[in-house]
Amino acid sequence: MNHIRSNPKRTATKKEKIVSAVSYCIQESDLRLGDILPSVNELSAQVGFSRETVVLAYKDLKERGIIDSKHGLGYFVANKELEIEQTVALVLYGFQTFQQDFYNSFRKTLGKKFKIDVFFHHNNSKIFESILSDINGNYGNYVVAPIQDNRFSKILDSFPTSKLILIDRYLHVSDTVSKITQEFEQSLLLVLHGLKTEIAKYKRLILFYKSSSDYPKEIYSATQQFCREQKIDLIIKEEYELNELELGSLYFTVGDSDLWKILKDVKENNFHLGKDVGILSHNDSPVKEIIFDGITTFSTDFVEMGIKAANSILNQQYSNTIIPGKLIKRNSM
Repeated sequence: MNHIRSNPKRTATKKEKIVSAVSYCIQESDLRLGDILPSVNELSAQVGFSRETVVLAYKDLKERGIIDSKHGLGYFVANKELEIEQTVALVLYGFQTFQQDFYNSFRKTLGKKFKIDVFFHHNNSKIFESILSDINGNYGNYVVAPIQDNRFSKILDSFPTSKLILIDRYLHVSDTVSKITQEFEQSLLLVLHGLKTEIAKYKRLILFYKSSSDYPKEIYSATQQFCREQKIDLIIKEEYELNELELGSLYFTVGDSDLWKILKDVKENNFHLGKDVGILSHNDSPVKEIIFDGITTFSTDFVEMGIKAANSILNQQYSNTIIPGKLIKRNSM
């Protein structure tokens, strides 16, 4: 890379000269996909720049997704798309419909110059910890839907705060970390109070809530508080079993597996949804808008969340945004 010394960009810093030189070599096919780059010590000796300067240049190229590194192999060319501005590590629970809504709006708003790698932890602590360990220091931005366990706060505090955004669930980390999260408790209380007339038609409210799952604990506490205040008979079950449908019951499902089983029984028993039994479901989807003339949902706007997260990256601006859950009223109550 001898042309580093004669780089016409006279005002460029030494780090920028290395970045420009590597990019030039890739553009001219002097370096091809998979080619190994000089080690930090080799390049430092070759061009007469400090090791620290070379490390910073390689870090910049790595964050843009142009090069990568592996233990025992060193740095190598990972991408020939030089227009990529930044790489983003996106860590999600899974790829349910509402998280797909987040991804689609996030992807569209960022545009094509950002490379997004998606990781799923499925609320598994070991997987989540492994993902965090693998991605830290290897991306230009980190967008993380965390497991709500305080022991992960310390791990996330080791990330560069200006490049980290927490989404979906809240976890206490440094005040300088951007957060674009849901709010469950007060939002759900408002929704339930707004449905008092409909709820009063039913003899009992049955909440399906798995304490061992990633279900928001605020849904449990808000439902309990509302039913206690309104003197409503509340029954809490881990999951719905087929053929246990009860006339006069209002079913509140947090997970969709319970919802589908309830709807199967509604159909097989020829019950009238919204009259014989009622359903309130957490997290909206296009299917819930259509099926059985519409399922009433309590849901967060994940499209808005995706747009806000992307804009925080594009504008390099700190964000502390709470997106409340809202009622989408349909015929199921």
